[in-house]
Amino acid sequence: MPTVGDLIDAYCLRCRLTLSHVILYEVGGSIDKVKCRTCGAEHKYRGTKPESQRGAGLLKRAGGRRGTSASPSSKAEKANPVLREWTQKLEDLKDEGGVQTYSISGSYSPGVAIRHPSFGIGFVEKVISETRMDVLFQDALRRMAMNMP
Repeated sequence: MPTVGDLIDAYCLRCRLTLSHVILYEVGGSIDKVKCRTCGAEHKYRGTKPESQRGAGLLKRAGGRRGTSASPSSKAEKANPVLREWTQKLEDLKDEGGVQTYSISGSYSPGVAIRHPSFGIGFVEKVISETRMDVLFQDALRRMAMNMP
């Protein structure tokens, strides 16, 4: 039987993995609290996560088809509206021209085209507040910061 200070494998909710933990204390001869050696989180000892619970979650998310993922065509269909809208705006932009380089301290209005160093060309869809805006990029609509000192 492991004792306080020993290492034990346990499921960490923060890491979402079964990892090595240090036993912090026991109550009535059973392990009560452990500390994850990876993230440092202290939590109740849960043992290793049972396979049956993980499988049940996958079954629900997959819509009843365990171990299968959505077909590539359905993934493309879900991404298509964003990609289609972005492509149309890009074509319209070529006629008009004018892409601003994104800066977190810059000020933007709806309809402005920006070039982000990581996400590429995007189009300001909506200004949420003085410091937030929604920008349509090729892969997704993202909330971005603006007017920051």
